[in-house]
Amino acid sequence: MSAAEVLKQKKITYDYVLQKLVELPTLPAIVGEITKLINDPMSSTKEIVKVMENDQAITTKVLKLINSAYYAIPGGVKSLERAIALLGFDEVYQLVLSTSVFKSLKTQADPGFDIKKFWQHSIGVAMTAQVVGKHLQHKAPHDLFTAGLVHDMGKVALIKIDAEYVGQISKFARETKITYDQAEDQLECVKHSIVGHMLAQKWNLPMHLQSAIRYHHVVDIDMRKTLSSEMNQFVDIIIFSNMLMHFFGFGDSGYGVKVKAPESLTARLSIQGVAVKEIALKVHEVLEDAERFLEIIGAD
Repeated sequence: MSAAEVLKQKKITYDYVLQKLVELPTLPAIVGEITKLINDPMSSTKEIVKVMENDQAITTKVLKLINSAYYAIPGGVKSLERAIALLGFDEVYQLVLSTSVFKSLKTQADPGFDIKKFWQHSIGVAMTAQVVGKHLQHKAPHDLFTAGLVHDMGKVALIKIDAEYVGQISKFARETKITYDQAEDQLECVKHSIVGHMLAQKWNLPMHLQSAIRYHHVVDIDMRKTLSSEMNQFVDIIIFSNMLMHFFGFGDSGYGVKVKAPESLTARLSIQGVAVKEIALKVHEVLEDAERFLEIIGAD
């Protein structure tokens, strides 16, 4: 039976997915509590530390990540107070959010491709997006890191709903040498970007993350008319970073074809010529820490 026939029999619609999303794990309470504190100008470091200490598992992971080679902080960090002092509220929050999302989406299901390589790709996009953000002097490169990590979370949501469904789309994409997104279109399947956006809305994730998840395959800026110029740049960085990771062959998100970033995208980002080479070299450096980062964030 062909992939198209298998998928047609499953009859997975957006309404069906919406019903199933209710069954997926919610984000830990710590995320909502810290979000409120981050958005309250009167909150203090002590209040944030107190909330984080209520979830020792996440706190331990955050400290391990901060002490990883990726951050390379001289002497290391032993306390949350020190971590916040060095990195700031926002970056620590992004690590809490990233760790929480990873925990909630963790799955042992076999969708037809390596889940570990899937997350390796996602972390690669995250690290690349942060490198690009710093190159462009983006005001919040840590936000770009989180967006890169979760940009494909619609695929994981679908894996948790029906692993074979994702596996068949991936198989078709590989056999026909097209992208996973193109395979969804040809097979008339629900789009993982829309499913990811649905879950991001359910979890009340920040709007910049929702936009990156929803539009990470939409290169044509005219198709994102509801977004501001600032948000469009944010999405462009995630799209470029995703394409770069596929071009490098770093990790695996369900297809094997390499897509070169179009000139319209690189021109909008002012990443051309020498800039591309500089970014590529820096990305190669940070990706050396990706495996250790994945081990920490995925540890039980």
